Amino acid sequence: MEKIYYIAAFMPAVEGRWDIVIPDVPGAVTCADTLEEAYMMAGEVLTMMLRDMAGDKKPLPEPSPLERVREKTAEHLRAIDHQPSGEIMYQLVPAPNLDLTPVKVTISLPKAVLASIDATAGKRGMTRSGFLAHAAQQLCM
Repeated sequence: MEKIYYIAAFMPAVEGRWDIVIPDVPGAVTCADTLEEAYMMAGEVLTMMLRDMAGDKKPLPEPSPLERVREKTAEHLRAIDHQPSGEIMYQLVPAPNLDLTPVKVTISLPKAVLASIDATAGKRGMTRSGFLAHAAQQLCM
């Protein structure tokens, strides 16, 4: 499977903060206190938005070339009537692997843990597998 990358716009904000938008992905907007945190947050928001779209069986957006991302970023800034406090930086952000093909695995768990998983899954109307997959996705995002 070929790796897909989206371009994120990193915009300096007040007091050293950063605003981040991935214009190709609706709702992929976040902010951070440092540039290092901004890179991490860009990956997290991209993962969250694309997983939500995939889970809802919505088509994933095609990544745009840099010039189109610049145009979309300018459109976004005009729509919210905002100007960054410095030069916008653009960076590729890898999309998560969204292959949701089920794979059978065998794991060993203590009986008490398995009983707790089954009880909690049942209360939520989930299967054991569905519950474990959901829990793993929450922790691995």
